[in-house]
Amino acid sequence: MTVDSFTGMLVVVTGGGSGMGRELVRQLAAQGCSVAACDLNGDAVAVTAATASAAAPPGVRVTGHVCDVSDEAQVLRFRDELLAEHGSDHVDLVFSNAGVGGGESFVTSRRDVWERTFAIDWWGVYYCARTFLPLLIASGDGVLVNTSSVNGFWASLGPGMTNSAYSTAKFAVRGFSEGLIEDLRTHAGPAGA
Repeated sequence: MTVDSFTGMLVVVTGGGSGMGRELVRQLAAQGCSVAACDLNGDAVAVTAATASAAAPPGVRVTGHVCDVSDEAQVLRFRDELLAEHGSDHVDLVFSNAGVGGGESFVTSRRDVWERTFAIDWWGVYYCARTFLPLLIASGDGVLVNTSSVNGFWASLGPGMTNSAYSTAKFAVRGFSEGLIEDLRTHAGPAGA
């Protein structure tokens, strides 16, 4: 898909409260997209929504939602909220961007820290794909963007610097995303539709 204009699209951005997610929301809204952003931090995503709305062209709606993407029930609630608030039955773009570092060592890090990192960085992407893929397909030209990392290629940060929960999750995101290309082409593209 080549996008000539973002005007009028409805976009979902997870992890929209800070960093890359906040910048995605800001730039997409400036390009004429209505955006539904979510984050664990309600105050941060509210600031993102207000800032992006203030600089967006007329008619653009930016909403902020609290959502822990590692919890499928919260992702489903987020979907329902954004569809109601934006008055839509589909979304055009989904940026599965939410992520967290941590869980440095499988051997020495606490298990709950390791599993929390993995849950946000991998299960969050999986739950968002499961939840939003039907709405992307319904748009006719939907696009799913899953944020990985250089740690989806290299499993450590260097000698003696482990990063196993994060890199394991990012390898999963990378493999999942690559696998979806043919899956969607076969089952959701013009030939599979």
